Amino acid sequence: MTPTATRHRIVSRGDLPGSDGGVYNPGAIVEGDAIVLIARREIDYRFTSIVHAERIVVDPRTLDVVAHRTLRRIGYSDDARIEDFRSIRHRGETLVVHTMVHADRIRPVLARADETSITFVGELEMPFATTRIEKNWVLFEHHGELHCLYRLEPLTILAREGGGRWRVCKRDHLAWPTGFPASLSNSSNLVPFEGGHLGFWHARVDERYVQGAMLLDEKLDIVAATGVLLDGRDAAPGQKAGVLYVSSLVVHDGRVLAFYGEGDAHTGVAILDAAALADALRRHAFVPRRPVTIRLAPTSMGELFRAMVALEALRNEQGDRALWTHVPDANLHDVVRRFGVRELTVRDLAERSRFDYDVGSLLAAAAPAASRRS
Repeated sequence: MTPTATRHRIVSRGDLPGSDGGVYNPGAIVEGDAIVLIARREIDYRFTSIVHAERIVVDPRTLDVVAHRTLRRIGYSDDARIEDFRSIRHRGETLVVHTMVHADRIRPVLARADETSITFVGELEMPFATTRIEKNWVLFEHHGELHCLYRLEPLTILAREGGGRWRVCKRDHLAWPTGFPASLSNSSNLVPFEGGHLGFWHARVDERYVQGAMLLDEKLDIVAATGVLLDGRDAAPGQKAGVLYVSSLVVHDGRVLAFYGEGDAHTGVAILDAAALADALRRHAFVPRRPVTIRLAPTSMGELFRAMVALEALRNEQGDRALWTHVPDANLHDVVRRFGVRELTVRDLAERSRFDYDVGSLLAAAAPAASRRS
C-alpha cells in the first residue's frame, strides 16, 4: 500500500513582496521550535541575476508562515545567479548547497546561512571530471562527517576531508527497478530515518516530475526505494506545468515533511505519516537489476535508425532488463531518447572498457548478435 500524502500550500507566487516570479524549491531544517526554509524568490520570469534567497520561518504544527526576510548575499559576484537552496545543520552551523548560474556553466556550490545572510564558501571540487551543467548534488551527515550524494546512477557518494577536499567513498553501477525512460536524479538532502538516511528521487515522465523515497543504510547502500509518491500531474497551475519538485525533507513529530516547489511558482509541503513511510520502505527492498550495456556510435542517421530497431528487438528478448546505452556523440542523446525504447537510458559509460554489445559501424547486425549472446 502506498503511503498517502496530504499536501499543504505554504507560500504562493505574489504572497511576498517582489515574488511575481514565484517563491519555490525551498531547503528546510528544524531550528528550535520552528522550521526554517530558504526558498528561491524571483521578482519576475526574466531569470536574470536578480534572484533572492528568502528565509521563511514556519510553525511546525500548523505549517503557516510566521516570519520571512531576504538574506543578504556575501561573497558572490554581482552576475552570479543563485538558485534552489538545500540546507543542512552540520557542526553547529547551517550549510547550504545550491546551484549557481554563470553565463558559461551551471554548478552546485557551498554556502553558509544565518538569520540575516547567505555567504559563499566555495565550489564543491569533485575529484573527477564534471560537465558544464551540473545540478542536484545533495548533502548529508554520516558518522559526523559531511557527505555528498553526487548522483544516483551510478550511485556516487563522496566524503569531505580536511581542506575541503572530497573523496569518493561509494561508486556502484545500479540498475534501478523503475522502468522510467530516463535516469533518476537526487531531490533532497538526506535526513536520518530508521537507522539510515532518507532521501527522495525524481524522474521526468511525459514532461512532468514524479517523486519517490529511498533509504540508504549505514554502509551507504540503497536498501529500499518506493514507487511514485508524488506526481506532477497533480501540480497546481504555475509557470511550468507538471512540476512538483521535492527539494527538502524534515522528520518532525511522527511526520515526514517533503517540501517542494510547484510549477516554478509556489512552495508547498507533502505530509506523510513517518510510520507508514517506514513500512512502505520495508516492503520495497531495493533489488538492483543487472543491466545490458551497449555502446552506440552510428556513422549516419540511417545506421542510427537501424540500431534503434535492433535495440527494440533486444529489449523484447531481454524482458525487463535495463538497457544502458553509451552514446559518445552528445548531439544524439535526445534523438535516441525520442525513439522511446522501454528500459533504455542514455548513460555516461566512458570509463567502461567492455560492453555487452558494441554497435558501432555494424549496427544492422546488432539484433542477430543479441540473439547469439542472450
